[in-house]
Amino acid sequence: MKTAILSDVHSNLEALERCCAHACAQGAERFVCLGDMVGYGADPCATLDLLMSLPGIVALRGNHDEALFRDPGDHAPEAVRRVLAWTRAQLSEAQLKFLQDLPYVWREEGVTYAHASADQPMRWEYVRMPEQAERCLAAAGTPLVFIGHVHEPKIYYETAGGALRDFTPARSEVIPLSARSRYVVNVGSVGQPRDGDAASSYVLYDAARAEVVFHRLAYDYHATGRKIRAVGLSAYYADRLARGR
Repeated sequence: MKTAILSDVHSNLEALERCCAHACAQGAERFVCLGDMVGYGADPCATLDLLMSLPGIVALRGNHDEALFRDPGDHAPEAVRRVLAWTRAQLSEAQLKFLQDLPYVWREEGVTYAHASADQPMRWEYVRMPEQAERCLAAAGTPLVFIGHVHEPKIYYETAGGALRDFTPARSEVIPLSARSRYVVNVGSVGQPRDGDAASSYVLYDAARAEVVFHRLAYDYHATGRKIRAVGLSAYYADRLARGR
């Protein structure tokens, strides 16, 4: 079975539509969203409607999803408070309940899914180092973990000697997964990449063939940016889309 794994959509409808259409054309039979469905962007309702309609959807809680139900406090920047309040006001009761009921971690058939890390998932740790990936694997208890949160595609893998190493996958590179190794796969970001590449990122996982493919897709980020400005959210959220930062 092929599973399309998405993360960090951030209310970017144009990027999400592009990724979903591409995944279906590639034969994806089900979808997993690792969280941060909302925040930053101008299409929270349409984004959630599309995600909730995807075949076999499994969705997890991200820190931006959780932030809708917490007081950000006076220390939070004004732009952050504004986007949280605006997003919350747009969503229906059904959409808010969907977000509020999301789990932090999901496990199935030797695979763990989490937004930030399987290790203390509510701390929202940014996994950037092999030792962090090791803690994630130990907490998961499965040989394969998919995460997001960092907004940068990356694979951490276990060598024959038991050490963890990492590398950045190339576009459309087919990466086989050995049964003798363990992996933490960061799928990157659909709606707000931060690796210097504006193209949207998602992963297609083929369980039968034991392989993953990272896809990078161009989308109309100019249209996304215009919408952000039109609804009065921070122009910074629009400008960074073109830079992939």
